Amino acid sequence: MKQFKYIMSIAFAAMAFNFSSCSLEEFNPSGATADVIFSSEEGLNSLVNAAYVNLESQFYGREDMVLFIVGGNDLFINIGNGTYGRQMSKYQETTPAVGQFYNDFNRFYEGINYCNAGIERIGDVEFTSQDEKDAREGELRFLRAYYYWHLVEIYGNCDLRTTETQSFDQYAYRSSYSDFYDLIIGDLQIACEKLPVDPYPSTDVGRATKKAAYGLLARTALTRASGYYSAMYNDAATYYAIARDAAEYVINNQATLKTSLYETPDEIFDYRNNKDNKEALFVVTHARTSGLNPRESNPNRLHQYFKAAYSSAYSDGNNLMVKDLEYGDDKRAKPGSMSMMPTKYLLELYDDDNDARYRAFFRDVYYCNSENGYTWQDGSTDMINYEKDASVVDTYIAPGDTAIFYSKHPIADKETRPYACFDIDDTYDPVTGRITTDAFKQVRFPALKKYDDPTRGSVNTDGSDAIPTSDRGTLDVIMIRLAEMYLAAAEAHIGLNDPAGAVTYINELRARAAVPGKEAEMQVSQSDMTLDFVLDERARELCGEHIRWMDIKRTGTPADYIQERNLDIWQYLQASPQMALLRPIPERFLLQILNADEFGQNPGY
Repeated sequence: MKQFKYIMSIAFAAMAFNFSSCSLEEFNPSGATADVIFSSEEGLNSLVNAAYVNLESQFYGREDMVLFIVGGNDLFINIGNGTYGRQMSKYQETTPAVGQFYNDFNRFYEGINYCNAGIERIGDVEFTSQDEKDAREGELRFLRAYYYWHLVEIYGNCDLRTTETQSFDQYAYRSSYSDFYDLIIGDLQIACEKLPVDPYPSTDVGRATKKAAYGLLARTALTRASGYYSAMYNDAATYYAIARDAAEYVINNQATLKTSLYETPDEIFDYRNNKDNKEALFVVTHARTSGLNPRESNPNRLHQYFKAAYSSAYSDGNNLMVKDLEYGDDKRAKPGSMSMMPTKYLLELYDDDNDARYRAFFRDVYYCNSENGYTWQDGSTDMINYEKDASVVDTYIAPGDTAIFYSKHPIADKETRPYACFDIDDTYDPVTGRITTDAFKQVRFPALKKYDDPTRGSVNTDGSDAIPTSDRGTLDVIMIRLAEMYLAAAEAHIGLNDPAGAVTYINELRARAAVPGKEAEMQVSQSDMTLDFVLDERARELCGEHIRWMDIKRTGTPADYIQERNLDIWQYLQASPQMALLRPIPERFLLQILNADEFGQNPGY
């Protein structure tokens, strides 16, 4: 399987568009040149390929979408607290002047403009294969819907553009949310019809296919149906039905669509399944061949952003472990950087006696990887920092034995255990759930391991496979997967007052999640089928997968979820809870248009 070539395609498209700035207002394609180049099959294919680029180079594999969507909610907090990281993920010092808001705003519109240009032209382009032409139109419509879904959820009802921007435009006008979702859902319905089951060509992993279109249709229709929009339009049933039907189409046609659930949660994010993941409906690719990536020297960095401190490389007074490929690069688990730490609420959602997802998705145990093992020494910084009892002095930890344990449960004898140990009450306040202010303890927690990439040693610049110095992660990012369809179908049935229909899908997914022999304990009943329960189940299944901020926003009251479950963020949000609904319209954008007062700023800023 291969990744289609982003680089040549975006260079070709950029030449045709002749743009020199990332600004939405300065995105000035030359109509004549573009018309010539994109009137051919080759040119149109390059334009389609270019429309994918920002998903890989700007958004998924990078920090911004982690901060926007994984941060800023009830499940994670950026404990590193770097400057723009806290502005984007904690509502701390968040203003319209923050540069990353402007950058991402423009990148969304840039992708949309590629799509608009292609959709306008493709009808007049002759293709040697009608199947390929249909596939390319389907991809363009899928991508336009995907970019607009991000834009409208993050920045609100901005300027809805459906035609190619060809000249400087000094005015921008807001469209209604209804208009945005009419376009998004309409595009996806066309994409469902036109996209093939396999990518075209079939080896091009990362292209949108039929299962991706149905998956995104279920997701966006569910968004449109839920509390945030139903309060405006009172038409939720229509969109719950669309979401239900799209999700059930994927569930009921798994063999045709060439997708299926893995038998255990451990298999979903096993790196050996990454490049041909049967549960994935859509992925953003990061190629092992550097030249196929827009940022060839540094494609996917997600493997860094969820690490707890464990190694001696970056952690003063922690000599039990050395940094390696299996456990990953923990250099960001320190003040001033970026480390996404689970909230106490998220950890306590898992009944880990019965639910295998906790062990599959989180790392709390580290086995000694020092060649000579480790011996506790009297008066050492490790003895002090880990608050060990004198009785462990001279205790030897052999290679392969437990060296560190960050437990989600209280432990009565942690001081006398032969390994380093912090429990949940060391890391979080037992009453409020807030994170400890102890700088050493606060970066030691059960760490999400969905993005671990032990393959990255193969792309070290020194050619070594053994020294894990490379930041160049090459795993694909799973953006939509089959498990989400079971959750979407269940939520849609609840929205349609059909708890019996909902519980079937929830229980099927929970059966897969069960610890062997605990299947009965994992089953739930119709009486459990509430929106809060489904959102908790989505947290257990999808945590860290670039969806949670949109999930709690759907309720219409995301600030309530944050106040109840993440007081470390609420302390910054409480002065302006509306910030939990939308990020600000970038100040630089408003300064560039002549009707800024008419366009307006989002509430709370």
